[in-house]
Amino acid sequence: MGKFLMALKSLEQWFNLQKRALPWRESPTLYRVWVSEVMLQQTQVVTVIPFFERWMARFPTVQHLAQAPEEEVLGLWAGLGYYSRARNLHRGAQIIVEQRRFPESRAEWLEIPGVGNYTAGAILSIAGNQPEAILDGNVERVLSRVRRVTRQKGDTEFRSRLWRLSQQFVETAHRIGIEPSHLNQSLMELGATLCTPKKPDCSICPVVFLCRAYERGDVESFPPKKKPRAWVHLEETLHALVNERGQVLLSQNSGGRWRAGLWDFLAQDPTTFFEGLISVGQIETRYVVTRHKVRRITRVWQVPKPTQRKPWRVSASAAGAEQWTWIASMSECPPLGAPAKKVLAQVFARNQIKG
Repeated sequence: MGKFLMALKSLEQWFNLQKRALPWRESPTLYRVWVSEVMLQQTQVVTVIPFFERWMARFPTVQHLAQAPEEEVLGLWAGLGYYSRARNLHRGAQIIVEQRRFPESRAEWLEIPGVGNYTAGAILSIAGNQPEAILDGNVERVLSRVRRVTRQKGDTEFRSRLWRLSQQFVETAHRIGIEPSHLNQSLMELGATLCTPKKPDCSICPVVFLCRAYERGDVESFPPKKKPRAWVHLEETLHALVNERGQVLLSQNSGGRWRAGLWDFLAQDPTTFFEGLISVGQIETRYVVTRHKVRRITRVWQVPKPTQRKPWRVSASAAGAEQWTWIASMSECPPLGAPAKKVLAQVFARNQIKG
């Protein structure tokens, strides 16, 4: 048996012995694998696990998800970020239910909103046991080190070569009796646990004898780094209105806007449609979203008691908000993004309101 085939066998044996117990690996149906792969996009496993378990408890089948209102879907997703993923899952479920079947090929899966080449390959190989290639960050790192793949011919050729290698791995493994589900998951697991970006544990790697980067002593040089993109710095100003009962006013972001469907503080200057507001300070927070560093300033306002005549019903259209609501505690919150949730907790905790 050649070195390459020995490496594939060794990789499968290592995976069967060392694989982590993850909830989506229990009963890996098309639906469960699809949801888990979308959740894992740009999100760490440890973060995803409780969200996945809550999601499956509420939406155990694609039919449950398709029939749910979008606000409930976003509410269950709140805290994972990148909310277009939740909206794409919701719309994808509706399409699947309308078609009365799950996609059966890569081309069909690519028609589902939010599903790219990697996600399609992962679903088909893990849930369908089809010999389809995958290439996420972990697999890219493993393959680029094993074959010492450079970016000398540009990023497009770099990724194309890795896709070809991934296809070679899974097809060859399939021919010698290794299930595509095991092979692809073992590559992902290897990158996540041993073949890490820094200080990889090569001493116990099951394919170290095949690794050209290890042989040359430059493992941490692969994958070769791309020129870093510059950070985009943004600043947003929002307004938290608190009435004499300690309730906070939230508005729902309309469709087409960032974080559409989620709730947040008012983005408009409230003094233009509320009378007698009293400024009681501001809260500054910062967060990062996909190469964007955002500085958020939330001005806190006290709404005097004489103006409490449900003014939001009168002024909602003037403010450009689809819907407004007063909430009295964190437990009553509609779906919020993480930045808003963090500030809201501070608004409730701080003694902002006087008299």
